[in-house]
Amino acid sequence: MLNLREILDWEILSGHTVIAGAGSLATDVQSVTVIDAPDAVNWVKAHEFVVTSTYPVQQSPDALLGLIEQLAARNAAGLGVKLTRYLREFPDNARRRAEELDFPVISLPGPLAWSDLIGRVFTDGGQTGREAASLSAIYRAFSQHRARLGSLRELFELVAGFVNLPLLLALEDETGLQIESRGVTAAEAETLAETLIHGAPTGIHPDDVPLRLEVAGEIVAVARSGMGANGGCMVAVIERGQRASDPDLECLRLSVHLLQALVDANAGTRTLIAGNARLLGDLVDPLLSREARELIASKCTPQATGWHMVVARMFDTDMLDGALLNLRLRQFSRRHMALLRIDEDGTECTLAIPAAGDDPRSAEATLKDLQRIFERQARRTPGLRYGLGHSGPAPLPEAIHLRHEAKEALSFGLRLNGFNRLSRHEDVLLLRLLAHPAVIEESRLSFLRLLEPLLAMGDHGLTLIETLRVWLREDESMPRAAELLGLHVNTVRQRLERCRAVLGLGDFKTDTKLRLYAALQLLPMLKPGGG
Repeated sequence: MLNLREILDWEILSGHTVIAGAGSLATDVQSVTVIDAPDAVNWVKAHEFVVTSTYPVQQSPDALLGLIEQLAARNAAGLGVKLTRYLREFPDNARRRAEELDFPVISLPGPLAWSDLIGRVFTDGGQTGREAASLSAIYRAFSQHRARLGSLRELFELVAGFVNLPLLLALEDETGLQIESRGVTAAEAETLAETLIHGAPTGIHPDDVPLRLEVAGEIVAVARSGMGANGGCMVAVIERGQRASDPDLECLRLSVHLLQALVDANAGTRTLIAGNARLLGDLVDPLLSREARELIASKCTPQATGWHMVVARMFDTDMLDGALLNLRLRQFSRRHMALLRIDEDGTECTLAIPAAGDDPRSAEATLKDLQRIFERQARRTPGLRYGLGHSGPAPLPEAIHLRHEAKEALSFGLRLNGFNRLSRHEDVLLLRLLAHPAVIEESRLSFLRLLEPLLAMGDHGLTLIETLRVWLREDESMPRAAELLGLHVNTVRQRLERCRAVLGLGDFKTDTKLRLYAALQLLPMLKPGGG
């Protein structure tokens, strides 16, 4: 049987330091066990060499002191610690107690993989014996976390102790995307995580057999679950010149099931979201009095002086992944502390978003964040169309009026600008006044005469009209207009110059731009048969 002194002479432990118990290194070692959970000491047997990343005892030096006393009482062969990530120094009181008990404590080299040490102890060189020993230790270590896994970080430390390849664990739930990695840059980790989680078929159960895939030029072995109502997760190793071993793959398989348990363990968050939905439902209930709405609003967090209201409506939703969209909306509501209410059929939702101070750029950025959710969903879903209507800001007790204005903006915006756009009530208010049948009839000839030179050019003229319309609608921003039209900025500039020349305008003056904006926005109603 090996003793601890012989094990410490191995090359894989080169660079170790004996912290305490140097006089007891002749103790026999029958096996190696990993401790990465606070109560895992209950699993330790006599003559086991116990190793740990110190993650379970990082918050309390007293916990380390208690661990040493319990291990000594169980006649463990010794304690091996990595002082590279959590505890950087071994506490003096724990060292002194270990010396008093004549209990060996060893500082292990940081790059050491637990599976390498376990396999070497269990076998005299047979590959089958090493893998069997590693698998046994893996099952034992993972069983410590089966009942309670506290965090993604805790699981990462467990897996990183066994796997010596570049490693990535990630999960996405209502709080957003969480990543823990080693051996890859932050940007590479985020790309791999999003690709691997979102690339899985939606709603699949965790993989029982890890897959090998090529992602962003990397060969990865991955176990994952598809995005579901609560989120999705993945764990992967990157095979750069070295294939993952069977114990490595078994770590992935066991890890993804624990990750999925973490994703599903957010009942409190779902309760909060459901409560916010009920609050918003009450605030837009026309049967409630003003006093009742003010009382409800006083219970909402945060206590903002102004709130924006957005109503979103989806069309042609046969291929829509409603679970994924709802998750994205819940993530948005958490980021921006918004109230979210989704109709039962899933085709319409309402959000009340607190105004962040007086900076209009902040509100614009929040709305852009919401638009990106629907834009990404539209790219994923063939045929999906949507519309967004916005109103506010106003006090939250005015939620009924805000929702009514947002719905008006949505309906009128769909008629004027089509699908897949955000329409603001303040922007369409003037156009709604101009769109009155009497006003349309009186102004029809004037507006059509203004646009006649472009309309007479046929398809080319319609292309110029669309460019001019988008440019004016996007606050005369050429970069944004170019992005929406899929053109180079110089092409947009050339088209606008062509419009100016065709319309016979010396310049785009303010009054001219106002008339052009109204005429272009109302053009569907100005044409014969327009609504």
